[in-house]
This record gives sequence, structure tokens and C-alpha cells, in this order.
Amino acid sequence: MKSDIFFFITSVAVVIIAILLTVLIIYLIKVSRDIRYISQRAKTEADNIIDDVSQLRANIKEQGGKIKDLAGFFSRFYKPKKTKTRKETEHGQE
Repeated sequence: MKSDIFFFITSVAVVIIAILLTVLIIYLIKVSRDIRYISQRAKTEADNIIDDVSQLRANIKEQGGKIKDLAGFFSRFYKPKKTKTRKETEHGQE
């Protein structure tokens, strides 16, 4: 009689543990699928960023001379003011 109770309790415990492990495995599979999706998405976006940066570099190289010429054009109209240095102002006041 005591052995029947022991085997019954043991069987119920094994079934409960098996159900819990099955649920745990199902959740782990779902999480691993999400992680795979996120990592693939990150890889795709990283590739897109690399492409964008390379296009930006090409545009800068192509239009860099234009910007330099434009800056040179405007710098002709702007002449920095001469500021008196400290020594010049001290000598001028004496």
C-alpha cells in the first residue's frame, strides 16, 4: 500500500515536471526565433548604413572641390578686421 502511494506521487511529479519542461522549451524556441529575427534585422540595417556612408563619402569627394571653390569665392568678400594686440595698445597709450 505504501509503495502504491509512493509510485502514484512520483508519477504525478514526473508528469508535472515534464509539462513544465515542455512549456519552458516552447518559450525558449519563441525567444530564439525573436533573437534570430532581431539579429537579421540588425545585420540588414547595418549593411544599409554602410551603403549610405559609402555614398556620402563619394558625394563629399565629388562635391568637395565645389564647396572649396564656393568658400574661396565668399572669402574674397570677407576681410578680417585687424585687431590691435596688447603690445600695440600699450605702446600707443604711452
